[in-house]
Amino acid sequence: MQKYYLFLIVSIFLFWNSVQAQEVSTPSLTRGLQFYNESKFDQALREFSKLIEKDPSNIEAHYFKGLTFNKAEKADQAVATFKKVLELDSKYSGAHLQLGIAYYKLKSNKEAIEEFNIVLEKNSENANANLFMGFTLQQMEKFEDSLIYFQTAMSLDPSLTQIALFQIGVAYTEMNEKEDAKLAMELVVEEDSESETAKQAQLLLDQLGGKTPSSEKSWWITAGMSWQYDDTLTVEEQDRLSEEADMALNYEFGMGSRLVINKNASIEMGYDFSQSFYDKFPEFDYQSHYLSTSTSYASGNWDADVSYGFNYSLLDRKDFIAIHNITPRLGFVPQPNLYTSVTYSFSRKNFIDDNTRDGINHSWSLSQFLFFMENKAYAYLSYGLDLDDTEDPEFDYLGHSALAAVRMPVPFNINANLSYNYNYKNYKSVTASIGEQRFDAKHTIQFGLSRYVLDALEVKIDITRVMSNSNLSSVDFVQNIFLLGFTYKM
Repeated sequence: MQKYYLFLIVSIFLFWNSVQAQEVSTPSLTRGLQFYNESKFDQALREFSKLIEKDPSNIEAHYFKGLTFNKAEKADQAVATFKKVLELDSKYSGAHLQLGIAYYKLKSNKEAIEEFNIVLEKNSENANANLFMGFTLQQMEKFEDSLIYFQTAMSLDPSLTQIALFQIGVAYTEMNEKEDAKLAMELVVEEDSESETAKQAQLLLDQLGGKTPSSEKSWWITAGMSWQYDDTLTVEEQDRLSEEADMALNYEFGMGSRLVINKNASIEMGYDFSQSFYDKFPEFDYQSHYLSTSTSYASGNWDADVSYGFNYSLLDRKDFIAIHNITPRLGFVPQPNLYTSVTYSFSRKNFIDDNTRDGINHSWSLSQFLFFMENKAYAYLSYGLDLDDTEDPEFDYLGHSALAAVRMPVPFNINANLSYNYNYKNYKSVTASIGEQRFDAKHTIQFGLSRYVLDALEVKIDITRVMSNSNLSSVDFVQNIFLLGFTYKM
């Protein structure tokens, strides 16, 4: 299948060569270059040959003659010509890359890989060498090995994003990874739906049973239910602790819509509801309503979004807290398997029956994702700093947090999650009840398993252990939570 599509990429790359040729041309080569760029290959070859007859050491004439052979689909003659270029100058710019392309077109894959490796050893950030290394590996039916080269190519040169994504989709198709193939092809169409590459991607999407631009959903609905066992009931916002254990039923519902402005920008709106009902201690029953909206923009290796959220919660069926939140975020892909995110968040809290805790919170965080296992798994590191300023100085604090997490697939189509979170709060004023400045140090370890049993029905198990150390007794505890639930997504 991949051979049917590669002509698109080859023609694009050779068009790039014509532009480069113009940039490095000299007066003596002008006529040959004009013929080359007009696709008058026989005339171009005659002009370059005349120059070589006059001066056999004219390396530029040899090089552009090789380019012409490559573009005229005379790869065997291109090989001989680029070998001559390298005899004259073993370090001549572009010669090893073009020789590799000629070998690739002749299906001399071993020789092509040797040439691309020479280029990449000198400059691993050569986007076109990465791209054609991927083509060559696919020609050898080494589809899994090709993925990293296409990912690298588009991270180095955003103009290659669409064609690299297309080849990634082809690779996943050949690997029988249907969902990953569909996702890659959908991204191809989103990149530029009018391009020839997108049209070919849409044909393949139709074969895979993927989405089409006209049928792609712009809305979603989720519903879930879970059973929870908690051996130490707490209300963190009130520093409230009960050493009693209880069971709860949790219900969740969410819905939202997405408006695509263009291929780079979109707007989202959503509503989420959650409710917990405890068996023996209904005073811990918690209800939450969350309204949100966000706008996002992505271009090349960068993406950014700004979101606003409003949360209104009830505790023990009574009005509890209202929170407004504004969060701008900036993300960047420094390497194909890395994603970096910087976030700032501003929150205003209003406690309905306890105005002493009303206030604002500023928080900053830096997060790093590392993707592996063909981007099906990731590791995550994050550091956060937050500053809480309340009506009563007793509750003002400076906080630090660190999070490490990993998510990966395991046998039987199960996803496993493991995370560790450390949170430290240093309160600025003396807490009256203990006669000294308060500190909270909390360690949270969470392990979870999830699996889709139907296309839209996910079952999950979560185990959480919280170890909170504080000089305030109501925040000094050990807590264990077990949760079993499911979520249905439309």
